[in-house]
Amino acid sequence: MTHADRASIERFVRGTLGCGCPDEVFEHLAVSRLPPIAGRPPIVQLQVGSRLLIHVAALPGDAATCSWIEQLASSGRAARDRHGYNRFRLVIASPVPPASARELEDRFARAIVGDDKAHLHVVDRGELPAGLAPVGDFGLP
Repeated sequence: MTHADRASIERFVRGTLGCGCPDEVFEHLAVSRLPPIAGRPPIVQLQVGSRLLIHVAALPGDAATCSWIEQLASSGRAARDRHGYNRFRLVIASPVPPASARELEDRFARAIVGDDKAHLHVVDRGELPAGLAPVGDFGLP
């Protein structure tokens, strides 16, 4: 990963997502792509040091049915706990802020009830640094 990539990811994590991670956490960044499985969309996974796990997924074409958000919340929290991260952030990328953002937030909140170390962010796709943009909507071209 180049210095420019690291800098743009750090700006995104700190600025857009509001993370207060110390500088040393950004010394180790790992980006990987997780394929779709069992109805879950493809995910871009960002590991920030050993403290923060971020999953980025595209808003599906039919965002009106938001039932997939619970699966993303559950699988992300499980990965966070399994690998010992402090926090999990789920980022839903959209070409425009969706009208259904409130429903996404409500469903996410119900899925993580009592977990103050999991957060949802709905962002414009243009806010994502290079390399973090998911491909298509749920893997569709």
